[in-house]
Amino acid sequence: MIGPLQENARMLASLIGVDEDEAAERLDCTVLMTVATDAVSQTWAAEIQALLERTVNVVLKPNSDACAVELIVGQTAPRTSATRVYAAIDAERAVIDLAPTRRDENAPHPLFGAIAASPAAAAVLFKAIDAQGLPVVRFPVTIRFDQLGLSTEALRARIDVDGAVLVGAGAVGNAFLRALRLVDAHGKLPIVDPKIVGGGNPNRCLYLTADDVKANKAEALARNAQPDFPNVELLPFVGEFGKYVELNGVQRTAIVTVDSRRVRRSIQSEVPGRVLDASTTDIRSVVVHSHQQPTVDACLACIYRHVPDENARERAIADGLGIELDMVKESLISAAAAAKICAVHPKILASKIEGMAYDSLFKQLCAEKALKTPEGRQVLAPFAFVSSLAGALLVVEMLRSDAGAAQTNYWQVDPWGEPRGRLRVRRPRVPDCEFCSKPYALSIVNELWGKKPSMEKMSPVSAHETDLAS
Repeated sequence: MIGPLQENARMLASLIGVDEDEAAERLDCTVLMTVATDAVSQTWAAEIQALLERTVNVVLKPNSDACAVELIVGQTAPRTSATRVYAAIDAERAVIDLAPTRRDENAPHPLFGAIAASPAAAAVLFKAIDAQGLPVVRFPVTIRFDQLGLSTEALRARIDVDGAVLVGAGAVGNAFLRALRLVDAHGKLPIVDPKIVGGGNPNRCLYLTADDVKANKAEALARNAQPDFPNVELLPFVGEFGKYVELNGVQRTAIVTVDSRRVRRSIQSEVPGRVLDASTTDIRSVVVHSHQQPTVDACLACIYRHVPDENARERAIADGLGIELDMVKESLISAAAAAKICAVHPKILASKIEGMAYDSLFKQLCAEKALKTPEGRQVLAPFAFVSSLAGALLVVEMLRSDAGAAQTNYWQVDPWGEPRGRLRVRRPRVPDCEFCSKPYALSIVNELWGKKPSMEKMSPVSAHETDLAS
């Protein structure tokens, strides 16, 4: 089974062009955190530490082992002669630099601290790993919070999550909840995911640990995150979003954090009234998308339209596992598929893989060198700070949407740099989109979410009648 350390090593190896053993050695380094005693610095440092310790060793006291980097948070003196990264935060900005930096006395909103923790962690890893092939961090990194487009009123507003569903309990879903705990959220929030926790998931899923491996993702996330939400009830649902809609009706808001283009398109086919979506491109970028139906702009299927690599990936999985391509498109391994896989791979027990995601099994077998991807690469999981930024910016998008300030529908952010509001754009509808190019789909949208949409959930019967997945 792939473990967290191996997940990180595989990602680094692919970036800098070394084998996994060398990558693992580079990640086996230590970061010393030296933190000022004030509450602002202590709180922000805890957010940064939560990200760093998923990738490298983090210590709070100097020890006999030389540290690769000393991160100095706030106004305090360094304690070693190691390479230093300085970080400071106030209500207006956060600055990460190679020289001491100052801040004023005004404390930032906690959500801003969570967002700024990601580029801070990126800067530290950039200096600690010190390898060509990593995205470049250009010091000083200045995160200006006005670039997020959030008013004081939006930050302080009571957020009602009733009628919303979190679709995906992976790294970005974990990060979304981690950031959501910092605003005034109330209500009931279902968490929908059919998968189980893999051995590598704890490298980036902030609420999951090794103790959760093989548990249902939705249940583990709901259980572990619940203590952070006194006013929100987290309700796990083990299954796919389509099944949830079949049982509970069309949903007002889908908060989408899944890791598949095809699954995103299937979510769009269930016609949620509003979509809030975030994704990562390995460790290089974060994308946030939102829309409210009816819209003349891009829907989720427009943003994540079908690309040839999808078929290549699915064919590779089918060929490697010894099953039909149609089985792979079902996402989860059925009993019949498990039996076929075990006939080709006798060392695998059918009982152990039934209900598992095809991609998860494929990645595991590739990591164990039992299989090799024909395309010569693997789908790699990002470092924790990348997923964390995606989840935090998804909360930003929710607040902007709730406040009526989301006038764009697409934002691409560099997790190694500074969020820039001017990069927000309005992406148009794709003419041949498999969802919104269909007149029937648009008629359903208008019926459900037209000029006078009902904000209540539709009945299960209505949901079935409007299912466009076929």
